Amino acid sequence: MNIKLYKPSTLNEAVELMGYNDGRIIAGGTDLIIELRNRNEKSSYLVDISSLSELKELRIEKEMISIGSAVTFTDIIENKYIKEKLPCFTDMAMMIGAVQIQNRATIGGNICNAAPAADSIPLLMSLGAKCIIISQRGIREVLLANFINDKGKVRLNSDEILKLIEFGSLGENEGCGFSKLGKRNAMSISTISCAVKIRLDEDIIDNICIYTGSLGIKATKEEKVESFLKGVIYNKQNIDKAADLLSQEVSERLGTRASMPYKRVAVKTVFKEACYSAAEKYGNDQLYMSGGSDI
Repeated sequence: MNIKLYKPSTLNEAVELMGYNDGRIIAGGTDLIIELRNRNEKSSYLVDISSLSELKELRIEKEMISIGSAVTFTDIIENKYIKEKLPCFTDMAMMIGAVQIQNRATIGGNICNAAPAADSIPLLMSLGAKCIIISQRGIREVLLANFINDKGKVRLNSDEILKLIEFGSLGENEGCGFSKLGKRNAMSISTISCAVKIRLDEDIIDNICIYTGSLGIKATKEEKVESFLKGVIYNKQNIDKAADLLSQEVSERLGTRASMPYKRVAVKTVFKEACYSAAEKYGNDQLYMSGGSDI
């Protein structure tokens, strides 16, 4: 394996390097190094962006949160604002591998690798995140939900770099929760994950966004479940009905796959935990009381 490694000192230099053919970005390298060793990746050179200050910023400006693509999951875990105002994001980051992986793996790498089990993707999609992409041709924006094409495939041209991810802060009476099920408690790849963002008007579900992971070739927007829940009272009975509907959706989606009987049952608990988490963790008594502690 004879691959050249370039370590640019500025983002502009990195963009220039990506303007040549057959280059590949490396940041944490937790997935890419494995691909290179297995010879599944055949790039002739790598561009290391892990030390670029422009890509390592986590900014909160007014009502917008911006996370640079080279921000690690440890950076997210240790951020006081995220921990206080968006604890579902802290929860998600703490579920990604061991501490060593959290120290190296980046949010941009997790997205661009586009694995169906990537933990950050369903949560970011539920928050309406958009990708800011840079190249010598300029800057473009694309919703994360439209950025991922397929398993391992994203809408990123060979000369482009994912600069950062942006999404709005939670508004009044909004909550967001994340839940994950793996084969073991620690260092586990997701068997099922679910992210739920919800907004209430008193005890009525005014709006809800639900994304699941590891239940298809990419994170899936659960539109039928969303449609069922919009406009209904947020209580245990309706969450249970929604969980049953999601179970039916998963059963039809997975069809004859060997994992279907297990996942159609397990997804109910993962979904309910995400809903309960959205209700519990935002210091909003209305959300908490409406959700009920027995979901």
